[in-house]
Amino acid sequence: MESERNILDYIYVLVRWRRMILTCFFAVTLVTAGISLTLPKAYRAYARVYPPQDTSGGLGGLSTLLQELPLNLMGLGGEAISATEFVPVVESESVRLSVARRFDLATRYGASHQSELLDMISNRLQVDLSREQFLTISYEADTPELAAELTNAFVEELKNALERRNQDKTRAYLAYLTDRLKEAEQEMLKAERRYRNFQNEHMVLDVETQIQTQLEISSTLIGSLGELIVKRGFLSKLMTADNPELEKLDMEIQTTREGLDNLLMGQFPDSLHKSDSDGQLPEIFKPFRQLPELGLTAVALIRDVEIQNAIYQFIKQEYEKTRFEDEKGTHTVTVLDYARPPDTRSYPRRSLMVAIAGGLSLILSCLFAFVFEAVRNLTPENRAKLDAISDEL
Repeated sequence: MESERNILDYIYVLVRWRRMILTCFFAVTLVTAGISLTLPKAYRAYARVYPPQDTSGGLGGLSTLLQELPLNLMGLGGEAISATEFVPVVESESVRLSVARRFDLATRYGASHQSELLDMISNRLQVDLSREQFLTISYEADTPELAAELTNAFVEELKNALERRNQDKTRAYLAYLTDRLKEAEQEMLKAERRYRNFQNEHMVLDVETQIQTQLEISSTLIGSLGELIVKRGFLSKLMTADNPELEKLDMEIQTTREGLDNLLMGQFPDSLHKSDSDGQLPEIFKPFRQLPELGLTAVALIRDVEIQNAIYQFIKQEYEKTRFEDEKGTHTVTVLDYARPPDTRSYPRRSLMVAIAGGLSLILSCLFAFVFEAVRNLTPENRAKLDAISDEL
């Protein structure tokens, strides 16, 4: 019965096949080191960008005013740019082709067609977005100077592409605001004309002031009427009914009451009728029964004027803001670090290549050592089976 194996048996196998293991290790290591020396060098340059913190265009109080409006009619104002938008732009076909044309990369890489050239550029281009919204753009080239130039070229093309996109959006929005501003101005003028026609038709300049004035006049007449009634009641206890003084007071009370009634109805008393007025008070005096309806109509018209004026002012401010941004241009990218020629190569990583190759050779040679040892120690029966398998093959 075969005895149980222990660690010493495995160590024995490794020691017995040490020459083969070491020979494989040094051979593979030396070959890998030689290959790494023949590989072309490559250098990778890095640049870092991030979106600007303030995209309001530097308008100060105007931007703040737009953001503080209770109703954002346009659904706009202070839209922030995210660095996540930068990644697809940098990797887009248009940006890669622009850089390729600037540096004639098709000739440099020997690409036979455009798709091959784009793949070659993508293999050398690397775009990483950090959690803090910093974008790192890097490109690998044959020389440190070329790597830095190509990386900075991608940064410039990123800026140009984003600025063109924002410029197109701004001009399209400006065209919309121009038309909307004309409509808002027409609506505001229509609302003002409706209120002016209402004033001309009803002689209503200020409903609240007119009501207050008529109430004050009516209060004066009511006070006078009350005073006459009290005086007449007092004198009636001292004088007979046919006394001329009481008759005079009765006449004054009746006249005051008629004047008050006619004032409330918007008419002159009969004693004050004039041929050209037909018994009517000046048009600025309105019957009290008409004042509530006139007041509601005036309030509605004034509210309409204020709403249309607020809409017009908002669109006008947004129009001026957008036009200012279009004239001065927008900065969509802030460059934190431009690419500089790297001091060390990025490829080939000779030490890493030699270490990986040496480690794999040790593992494989040890496995082969155990396989060879197992073959050497086969029983006659198993060796016969192995020979039969070999004959069949």
